Amino acid sequence: MGEFKSPETKEAETMLGQAASMMMADGKMEESELTILRGIAARLGIGQADVERILSDPGEVDLTLPQDPFKRALFLIFIISMMCADGTTGEEELKALHSMGSSVGYTTEQIEAAVEAFAAALEEQKEDIDPALIAVGIASHFG
Repeated sequence: MGEFKSPETKEAETMLGQAASMMMADGKMEESELTILRGIAARLGIGQADVERILSDPGEVDLTLPQDPFKRALFLIFIISMMCADGTTGEEELKALHSMGSSVGYTTEQIEAAVEAFAAALEEQKEDIDPALIAVGIASHFG
């Protein structure tokens, strides 16, 4: 018999699984990326055992994409933070970002605006960026 998971847990695991997929899009797993992924997991309330399970095969996570505007924006910011974690952004990561962003209803222009908002926050704060603050701005601007 399968394990019951709430819709919120499924959404959280989807967000983490997609973030892990973004981390692996360039074929490398850097320590900086793992640190950010663990931070995302902590924000989502996902324990270490589940993080390891999801990392071992991100594609096996049930795909339950967030519908709430704030959660959609937070998902996008998590994906962008993973894309930027190692300091370089390759073509595969950009393709993955646009695919994941469009899967929750964002247009190319909105995704690019979110990347710019993230970059501006990174420039302003240098570290300890609060993804929720950026997500609030995106959700209120794009819905």
